[in-house]
Amino acid sequence: MAEGELRHRVYGLLTRGAFSVVRRMPPGTARQAGKALAGLAGVLVPRVRKVGSANLDLAYGDSLTREEKQRILRDAVANLGIVAAEFCRIPHLQTPEGRRLFEVTGLEHIDRDRGALFVSAHFGNWEWLGPAGAAVGLKVALVVRPFDDPKLDRLIDGVRRSGNVETFSKDNAMGPLLNWLKHGGAAGILADQSPRENGVPTTFFGQPCWSTAGPALIARRARVPIHPVFMFRNPDGRYTLSFEPALEPAATGDLLEDLQQTTQRIQDALEKTIRAYPGQWLWMHRRWRRRERLEREWNERRQRQERKQSAPDQGLKT
Repeated sequence: MAEGELRHRVYGLLTRGAFSVVRRMPPGTARQAGKALAGLAGVLVPRVRKVGSANLDLAYGDSLTREEKQRILRDAVANLGIVAAEFCRIPHLQTPEGRRLFEVTGLEHIDRDRGALFVSAHFGNWEWLGPAGAAVGLKVALVVRPFDDPKLDRLIDGVRRSGNVETFSKDNAMGPLLNWLKHGGAAGILADQSPRENGVPTTFFGQPCWSTAGPALIARRARVPIHPVFMFRNPDGRYTLSFEPALEPAATGDLLEDLQQTTQRIQDALEKTIRAYPGQWLWMHRRWRRRERLEREWNERRQRQERKQSAPDQGLKT
């Protein structure tokens, strides 16, 4: 058995075991256990501190002290533990008792008679976003990345679907997702991580990075609005599900320029909320990594488009 396959199997077994234990705990106890285990991982796994600290330095520079950055990172690690501990409570959100775990703001911005694309981040309790939206009467689908372990993937997908949502694998989501949106459904996409495919150059916290063009492209094809949506944790432990007004899509007439500008507006909306609650974002991801292949592909697309646009003029000159 290859080392990578063995690692995935061990990870899957540990996750399924932890899930079985946590779902039997009282909610408060489960959250504390999640925070404790995440805090332990933050100490034992050097990558958590290394990547998180480097990201905070890049994003904030000298505007925050070292102690302030370390506090944000500790909060982010604790938040990850809470999200993991609360994951098994997804079915509970569809009950009257579960509905009292969160309040809703901005729902008036959503036109229930047409489809909508919800963009968010690994922020607050992102796993509760879709189920909470379903609990307030929206028809919601989520675009997710499958796990490498099939058994673990079935477990996680089953819990997500128990929140009265559909799930589409990001590997082949375009067709089903467009159909879902065109029939009045809402779809949620987490758009805050560094993409491996379909990236466009943007800035995030003032630093250059690559961002997925997927939401801008999907919204353009389905002709639906893009709404930033977040589920942030309040000091009392309850949540606020916040729907923001639709972003204004770019309409320059240049496809690549439109995708880039609309994607930048999405990133700006995510950054604004993360700045307001920095301890609730996943700082441990290498958001600003270089993507040489994406840069090369983007430049090639630009060059092809410029040649296509100049071709009629060249024909007239000859």
